[in-house]
Amino acid sequence: MFSVSLELPEFAVVNQEILPTHYLVHVEKKDEEERCPHCGFLTSFVHDRRTRKIRDLSVLNKPLYLLVLVKRYRCRNCNEVFTSSFESIGSHQHYTKRFCLFLYEQVLGTTIQEISRKYQIPYSTVERIFYSVAHDKAKEHESVIQEIQSDQDMTLSMDEVAVRKGHSYETVLYDANLGAVMGMHHNRDFDSTLELLSLKVLHPEKVKNVVVDMWDPFHKAVRKAFPHARMIVDKYHVVQKVTQAFDQVRKKIPGLN
Repeated sequence: MFSVSLELPEFAVVNQEILPTHYLVHVEKKDEEERCPHCGFLTSFVHDRRTRKIRDLSVLNKPLYLLVLVKRYRCRNCNEVFTSSFESIGSHQHYTKRFCLFLYEQVLGTTIQEISRKYQIPYSTVERIFYSVAHDKAKEHESVIQEIQSDQDMTLSMDEVAVRKGHSYETVLYDANLGAVMGMHHNRDFDSTLELLSLKVLHPEKVKNVVVDMWDPFHKAVRKAFPHARMIVDKYHVVQKVTQAFDQVRKKIPGLN
């Protein structure tokens, strides 16, 4: 008989159903005790039970759903009622965490609309899952960067990038050592630049170098935020200014190439 291997250690498989369009796997949590989120007391007294249908990764190109037995416990210490938690399923979610990650990775290669159509999931749901996972990954990325930055000297870089066609630009702050974007701001004035530096650089004492262009508000903000850092003008902008000066001279002197 065909059997689905879940590879979800927290669950015990109670029953499996193979249907024409999908698989159903009945599971329940192995642990018989839960810690009360209100007082921290361990309890095994079950207040009631209910079943939640959860979508998981497909098996052999067919959707797989978990019918999860969800227990609600009553704490013997504080008398509060609470629902059991799961490592592989988020609170109030109808998809496993690994399925959410799978959808996120699928969207990266195409569009939310295409993934919504392919897996027959509402557009709004795929969109919500995508941005939720993206937010979690951004927080993890920031945490890793902050940990690395706390242990070594930093070289920052600021530049502007076009975010729309025309003249819509944003100031981008980079960690030049890590090659990582730390933050963006839509203005280039002194106050907004200082805000960007203050909010995104959690270890200002570690900043030793800041690479910028010749924009004066950048220079003032850097001096204010990191008074002991060395400011370095980006060579690209220096070459650009020199080239423009040469062009002006060349235009004034006929025959000069």
